[in-house]
Amino acid sequence: MYPLKVVSLYLLLFKSLVALATEPKEEFLFPNRINNIVVSTNGKVFIATDNFLYQLNRSLVQEVAEQTGPHCDGPCEKADHCCVKWEEKDNVNKILVVDEKQEMVLTCGTLRLGACEVRSLHNVSQYQIDKLNNVAPVYPEASAIAFLVKASPNDYLVTAVTPSGTASKFFPPSCKDNSSYHEDLKNNIKTIFLRNPQNSSFLSYNYGQYGDAIIELEDQTVELQFVQGFQWQEYIYIWLNTNVSGPGIIRMDVKDNSADTIDSFIQATLLCPQGKNQALRVLSSAIFSITSSDTLMVTILSKQGQSEYSLLCFYNLTHLNTNTKDQKSYFKVKRRIINLTSINKELQYPGLLSVSATIVKDWIVLFLGTDNGQLIKMILDKALHVIRLTVLSDLENESPISRNVIFDPLDTNYLYLASENEVRRIKVANCTQYKSCTDCLSAQDPYCDWHIVKKRCFFTTECESILSNSCITMKDGINNCLSITLNPVAIDASFKNTKLFTVKVTPKFNNFIKQNATCTLKNIGNKKVICTGKFTTECSCNVSKNYDQLEQQSDPIIVEFAVKSDSLNLVNRSTVHNCFKIATSQQTNTPCIDCIKSGCHWCAVEHRCTYSSNCHGNTQQFCRQIYEVKLNPTSENLDIVLIHAEVQNDLSCSFDGKLQKAKWINGSVIQCIRPQFVNERRLIPVNVVSSRNSSYIIDNPNNITVYSCDVRKPGCVFCSPERICTEPVVTAVTPNRVYISGGTSVTITGTGLDVGASAKIHINGINDYITAKSSSCTIMSNTSINCTLPESSRGKKILCLLYDSEKSCMANRSTVLHYVRHISIKKVHPTVSWVSGGRAITISGINLDVVEWMQISLTRNSKDLNNCTRRNLVWVCDSPSVKGRGILDTHPLLFTMSKIKQQEINMTYQEDPEFYNFSMTSDDQKSLISVVKKKDNLQLDKSELKISVLRSKGGRTKCNVTEVTEDKIKCELNESNSSISKVEVKVGDYVKHLSSPPSNKSIFAILILIPVMLLLFIIGYFWAMSRKAKQYSERLNIQMELLESQFRNQIREGFVELQTEGSDVHLIDDYGSIPFLDYKHFAARTFFPEGSVDNVPNFVRDPIVAAPQAHAKDKLDDGFNALYNFLNNEQFLVTLIHNLEQQKDFSIKDRCKFASFLTIAFHSNLVYLTNVLDHLLNDLMDETTAQPKLLLRRTETVVEKLLTNWISLCMYGFLRESVGEPLFKLVSAIKQRINLGPVDAVSGKALYTLNEDWLLWEVSDFKTLKLDVSFQLNTEASDDGDLDSQPTLEVDVLDCDTIGQAKEKIFEAFFSRYGYSQRFKMEDIDLEYVKNGSNQILQDIDQSSQVLENGIKKLNTVRHYQIPAAASVVAVRRVDRPKLDNRSAEKHCHLISPNSEIAETNAPDRGKQNFKVKEMYLTKLLSSKVALHPFVESLFRNIWNIPSSKPPIAIRHIFDILHAQAVSKKITDPDVLHIWKTNSLPLRFWINIIKNPQFVFDMEKTPHLDSCLSVIAQAFMDSFSLVSHKLGKHSPTNKVLYARDIPHYQDEVKGYYRQLAEMGPVSKEEMASFLTEESKKHENEFKERDAMVELGKYIYRYSVQLDKLENEDMQDINEGIAKIKEYFDSKSKCGWE
Repeated sequence: MYPLKVVSLYLLLFKSLVALATEPKEEFLFPNRINNIVVSTNGKVFIATDNFLYQLNRSLVQEVAEQTGPHCDGPCEKADHCCVKWEEKDNVNKILVVDEKQEMVLTCGTLRLGACEVRSLHNVSQYQIDKLNNVAPVYPEASAIAFLVKASPNDYLVTAVTPSGTASKFFPPSCKDNSSYHEDLKNNIKTIFLRNPQNSSFLSYNYGQYGDAIIELEDQTVELQFVQGFQWQEYIYIWLNTNVSGPGIIRMDVKDNSADTIDSFIQATLLCPQGKNQALRVLSSAIFSITSSDTLMVTILSKQGQSEYSLLCFYNLTHLNTNTKDQKSYFKVKRRIINLTSINKELQYPGLLSVSATIVKDWIVLFLGTDNGQLIKMILDKALHVIRLTVLSDLENESPISRNVIFDPLDTNYLYLASENEVRRIKVANCTQYKSCTDCLSAQDPYCDWHIVKKRCFFTTECESILSNSCITMKDGINNCLSITLNPVAIDASFKNTKLFTVKVTPKFNNFIKQNATCTLKNIGNKKVICTGKFTTECSCNVSKNYDQLEQQSDPIIVEFAVKSDSLNLVNRSTVHNCFKIATSQQTNTPCIDCIKSGCHWCAVEHRCTYSSNCHGNTQQFCRQIYEVKLNPTSENLDIVLIHAEVQNDLSCSFDGKLQKAKWINGSVIQCIRPQFVNERRLIPVNVVSSRNSSYIIDNPNNITVYSCDVRKPGCVFCSPERICTEPVVTAVTPNRVYISGGTSVTITGTGLDVGASAKIHINGINDYITAKSSSCTIMSNTSINCTLPESSRGKKILCLLYDSEKSCMANRSTVLHYVRHISIKKVHPTVSWVSGGRAITISGINLDVVEWMQISLTRNSKDLNNCTRRNLVWVCDSPSVKGRGILDTHPLLFTMSKIKQQEINMTYQEDPEFYNFSMTSDDQKSLISVVKKKDNLQLDKSELKISVLRSKGGRTKCNVTEVTEDKIKCELNESNSSISKVEVKVGDYVKHLSSPPSNKSIFAILILIPVMLLLFIIGYFWAMSRKAKQYSERLNIQMELLESQFRNQIREGFVELQTEGSDVHLIDDYGSIPFLDYKHFAARTFFPEGSVDNVPNFVRDPIVAAPQAHAKDKLDDGFNALYNFLNNEQFLVTLIHNLEQQKDFSIKDRCKFASFLTIAFHSNLVYLTNVLDHLLNDLMDETTAQPKLLLRRTETVVEKLLTNWISLCMYGFLRESVGEPLFKLVSAIKQRINLGPVDAVSGKALYTLNEDWLLWEVSDFKTLKLDVSFQLNTEASDDGDLDSQPTLEVDVLDCDTIGQAKEKIFEAFFSRYGYSQRFKMEDIDLEYVKNGSNQILQDIDQSSQVLENGIKKLNTVRHYQIPAAASVVAVRRVDRPKLDNRSAEKHCHLISPNSEIAETNAPDRGKQNFKVKEMYLTKLLSSKVALHPFVESLFRNIWNIPSSKPPIAIRHIFDILHAQAVSKKITDPDVLHIWKTNSLPLRFWINIIKNPQFVFDMEKTPHLDSCLSVIAQAFMDSFSLVSHKLGKHSPTNKVLYARDIPHYQDEVKGYYRQLAEMGPVSKEEMASFLTEESKKHENEFKERDAMVELGKYIYRYSVQLDKLENEDMQDINEGIAKIKEYFDSKSKCGWE
């Protein structure tokens, strides 16, 4: 059986699994195995892996990665004539040491005969190679340790390595008596070195002196394995294992002279009581001091070197100073020997590999690494009693943790954890997971303290730094936690007299409660206050006023009682029982006990719970109850022992509802006749009731039962049906390894298992002391029980079998069950299959034995599943077929395992094996068949081939395969037969039938026929090629003539269009009403361009007030008032912004949001906002001195975004009155211009555009059609049901327009006529062509759509439906009819044809579609520019003209600031001021408006429209430039288009700036009046309070950094930030509003 001690350890250990911290950890994953890890005192982390050396910072971010191997190497100085062949070898690091004094790192690996490299501590890529060999072992399997010893006057290095001499197991046999093998290696018996350098050069071994500082091996047959070594105080400790004795430890004194150090050599053999007679090996060790005189060592010892049998042993190292004796040793040194025995009791835990120890306050804390990737934290007291085990870290890949953890030297609350190829930096405790004082101290973690005021569980160091006298430590205990209690807890007759509740607080906390404290009691049921009182040392609360109402409340009453003192608010709840209304429960075995526990009184005579102690005399203080049941030794009767009972004649026994009169034996025992048992029932409950009323039950708190045995032996639990007392014993559970998700069916085997009526299992070690249960067990027989397992966390658990109502586990019914989490396929063999599939693939990996079933499939078609079979620890699957899946290549295979996990593995597929023919030879007994096959890379095995001889009547005979080569297969048939005609060869799912080889006559006929057929083929081929060449030449001539004709036509059309372009301007003549956005929506789109994105906060999505309401400041809470006052202090706010911008993670996106929140928050106080803007702007310009021309060029600071927002608000009136109409006309003109010619519906490219990238240069002939369109839409524009009165419009469309484009043009005309309020979704509208009295639905895609060769469909056009000019079309709203047009499921094309020909077409202009010369259509850009030029000029001049000599006051204000700064900075270059003005106004405001008309108007901006506006915006910005760009033939067309106009615009801009400068500065009164009017004009239109809350979130987010501000002029800033932080802390507990 598994030791019970281990069971208790499991319960302690898995108490922490669910509470593992979920916060992200700092980690670094390495591609190779980790060899060594060290951490310097400045936080640098150095990790040596196979062939690499890494330097990381303390957060495990890579700084340097240096490759150290592999290299060609061997155990000789030269490769020539070496006794071992030199080859590429990995460099396995064996020594990694940091020298802080000289700022160096020493690295020694297995290459270069164990020589070292001296590297820089600050950058390990800088190094020098040391020439001294044999510092580290040459062989990776040999052990080595090295550490620095702090000594006087110089530090020195201690190294211990496994000797590699001729007697060593590492010595190559081929090198014996060979001079090429390095002499230092051959004769090496040196093991321990104390390296004392000269010239204070610690890491320079070229000058190292050894002398007496070497310990050599006396007996070369001894195998040494050095495990660990370090300096502790004034001693050097080295741990080792040998093959001649048990685990040992070496201790030497730290002396100034190395010889004296060697003389102090002491060796001890470690003994642990559990393993005195067993071979033990030390795996890891750690040292700690519990007092100044007592130093303890903890060691992990394993039986036979296996970690699954780990012992945790403690030793007192002070015992090394006594009882030593000189003995002969296998070391060449005077040896003093001692046996060191462990001082602790038996402590065993499976799987331990490493241990680290530290002392925290008065407790010992061990960090234990396991072989399954867990880091366990064990807490012990100084008497070495285990207090608690928790799982601190649980690696998902279950990689072993064999290295001791390293504490962060800069923050001891963190440690570094290294597994095989991963390093993590984790906390030593997860204190923040505990939300209450009880949870915090119940964790029994000395790292965690509870802070009374902060009400949080902190690290001890953090708690003490805040306010140490407010911390409750583990030593203080849970009893010192703040508790608030209520007395009494029952309303009875005595309470009716006093009507007084008393509220008490833990005495330790009375000093936190001020004199003005009060207490309040509230009834949770009706939400009414019961009473209030004044708190001193306790609180008395009188309920006289509400007593009558309280007495009428039904039982129980939930009372909330609170004590409030300033910011301290203590709240608790208690159940108060109303004894006037309490009812006696009939559903419990303990009615009396329940009544007295509730605080009421029990009336035994009436068998009820009451409010008064007067009940027919007196009520009972103690309850009568059944204590135990005994079998009378002289009879078959049962003696029932009662306590607190009086002799009464009215008691009866109840067995299964049957009553029998009880007989009194004495004052505490009654006797009843033993009931008759049947085999089917094993347990019967015993109850004692009143004879007068069987519902009056005597309390039975222990649920006493009687067993179906005649005689119960001591310790016997159950009896068999034969009434023989048996003890069930569990011997095994199958399977004993299962997956963590549960649901696995297991079989429990043992003896005597069929004893209970029912059975269940408990799994110990799931979460705290809670046990996972499974009631779904079935008793199969005396030796077998089937159960279904519950889910669990991973690890080894104790399965306990229980019967009936049992609650406690028994040792003889417990066994070990291993829950597994990490399942992975590691190897697949073979990795090659054939097309038809069916090849047997062997799957091996990690924990595949817990997989219940496995299926394999191709990931592209998971419906075809092949079941796999398990063979011991591996699975075998048949490869799926890949027929019809295209090119043979690597295909991913999907392995599905028990619905647990899916994993992809690549499988290379090749052609099916080819078998050509067979031949046969036979003798008297056997026939030998040889099958000829094509050579391949399948590497077929005999077991994969099945060869059968097919008989004429359907029979078959198996042929045994004897040999498989690359091109031949041989098999033997156990019969002599020379008339075999057919053979079947089967490989997996591929089957090939082979016939006997043809006769000689057939071969001769074939040889004659082949040349004849070859001659005919050659003649036919040459005739076909000559005919094809002639046809190709004719087609080429026709194409050339067609292309020349098109070329001439395009040149002529371009020339005519340029000369007559002005005639198109009259098309833009009616715009209807301009759909301006109102002020608040204009501002919202300008502030938050990302407001339509899905992942933005709700406030950014909608910052506008739906129903304006004024806020009452006097009703706001204190926290928000603090935030309000803070933000309304200009100096505070400016300082806050400057400090936020210094934070690295305060991104540009955060700065823009902050500026927009600030603009909204102070929209009602634009005067204050302007002052803040001016202040920040001046600060920014003071900082920007190096390159003043770059000022305000980008939006990288809060003030730059704030300037953009401020200008937008102040310029809205000017924008709407002066610029809005020309801007809308320009946008409408561009849209109409685009629609004048063909537009490709798929790409959006058009014939008429301003942007070359959007130019359509694949154009066929088109013409304009006028359609008569009527509307049946049931809108305001149509009359009620009268078809003749439906609105009718004449609309121009192109015959090359798709149906969707025609629909858009029709409704654009409709909206222009009837207003933009009539909006419809285009997908809800159908167009119907009226023809000959019937209507035909027009669609982009239908059954008549043209299909190209590659499956691409061509969109239907007006020409496709042959609609003539003046045709009648009806626009109908789709009602309850499914959408027929589905363009999203297929690929389509319109005017731009794909590179394929139409499969079925009679189009006459196929040649035109293939004519693609883009430059021919560049004249279209110029014609579009000419057509749009009046609208562009109108817009530009409305922007920089000054109406009535009154420019916008906001522009003058900003320009005044720029002028003042130029004067103060003595800037005389006028270009600088010009650039400042350009960056602040046109670049920051007008460009944003021109490129985004949807900010101003209720409209949508298409990508094509955006590209055209970008060209105009570029021309606009070039107008403000001071540089004249020289353009040539290779210049972009977007620049060339407006090249002639830019100089004229630049002159106008200079005059505009000059005119503004001549007007003089704006007065403060005039500016303030304007801003005040703007604030009132749009008052209560934005959520200003919410915007302040968003600003507060940034203050809360960076509160720690802001707390560090130091400014003499801002003494109250820390107090304000603290209030804001407290305000947001309170909001975070209940969620953001």
